[in-house]
Amino acid sequence: MDNTTLYTAFRDTTLFFATIMLLKYTVFLLVAPFHRVKETLRTRRIVKNGNQDYQPLVSVVIPAWNEEVGIVSTIQSIVENDYEKIEIVVVNDGSVDNTDKLIRSYRKKITSTLKKSNKSLVYLPKENGGKGKALNHGIQKATGEIIITMDADSIAHPEMVRRIVHYFADDHVDAVVGNVKIAGEIGFINLLQRLEYLFGFYHKRAHSVLGAEYIYGGACAAFRHSAVFEPLGNFDTATMTEDIEMSMRTRYHGRTSVYADDAICYTEGASSVTSLLKQRLRWKKGRLEVFRKYKGLFFSLRARHNKWLTWFILPFALFGDIQLLFEPIGVTLLVVYSYITGDYSSILLGAFFIGIMYIIVGLFSERAQNWWLVPLFPFTWAMFYALVWIEYLALLKSLTVLVRDESIAWQKWQRKGVRIVQPKPAEALHEKS
Repeated sequence: MDNTTLYTAFRDTTLFFATIMLLKYTVFLLVAPFHRVKETLRTRRIVKNGNQDYQPLVSVVIPAWNEEVGIVSTIQSIVENDYEKIEIVVVNDGSVDNTDKLIRSYRKKITSTLKKSNKSLVYLPKENGGKGKALNHGIQKATGEIIITMDADSIAHPEMVRRIVHYFADDHVDAVVGNVKIAGEIGFINLLQRLEYLFGFYHKRAHSVLGAEYIYGGACAAFRHSAVFEPLGNFDTATMTEDIEMSMRTRYHGRTSVYADDAICYTEGASSVTSLLKQRLRWKKGRLEVFRKYKGLFFSLRARHNKWLTWFILPFALFGDIQLLFEPIGVTLLVVYSYITGDYSSILLGAFFIGIMYIIVGLFSERAQNWWLVPLFPFTWAMFYALVWIEYLALLKSLTVLVRDESIAWQKWQRKGVRIVQPKPAEALHEKS
């Protein structure tokens, strides 16, 4: 095979993968703007059914393991939420730092504040058993009709709980996924995750419009207790991605979910390449395990399964991992190929499409508050290729771990704490809430 034939074969293969993914993202970009329309219709339906005053007791379950840096801020953000009927359930999963001392001190400090409101704080210290067991312990003690699970390194927007409750006023909703944003000190890794989350959660708008949302992240997810935990059981403690497993379990059993882009929660991202790689390893391994466990969802014809989920979203998610096995090397070879042949059309086409994504996400997400994303495009779009390499390495490692049937410990990295700063308009790397 001569060089020309090799280059042609490589180009055609690259174009095949690019075309498939272009189809996926085009559908997402076309569908996502209708999210606001769908939620406006939902609000009208809630009013029509007389459920606009729906105010159930909400239990916010927060598992914590060595979270002395941010646990008080997390609890305080819920105490200060403008929704009144809240039961805060904090589960200390055998922390060996100052987590216990800080929680007890804070609980004592706010005793009078809680007595004046309809909020309560339940503290449950226990021996270390993992995040899944900590969540289940909290859920078993919780008395709320709605259960919100939240990570101990996250900060709730002051209106987060009330906005989540609004979606549950629709009797057809069983689970709600919050809008998670990366906070913390700006740096290369932090900015990379901020951009990734903005694009990723914008795509959840399309998932929600299609009724096909299937990932409820641990940082901010909510469940109707009677529709999820009572009939389907609590979190699976045999997996380190209990949130993904629960997400797929609810969809497998025909439960419904929606994405709440106005229910915002800030979280601390990974602070280094190593910690980011470990995080993605856990996610990749967990998702592949769950895909295998619920393989019956793929191309399912059962009436209880959403066809957009089973025939489009899930197959494309799996195809994306297959593509990822070739993408980093493929992109590198594409650059070399373009340099040798002088044909930069593929690179320019890719950059053009990413630019379109920047414009759409920047101007049409969350009432155009992400407008600052657009001028960042010339300087940041290439950063995503750094993330591709991290995801690639995590995928390779996760496949190795799966083959060897190895386990992964509850991830932990050096925390700095989440600090939400209201910037001037020119400080474009953090959205004003």
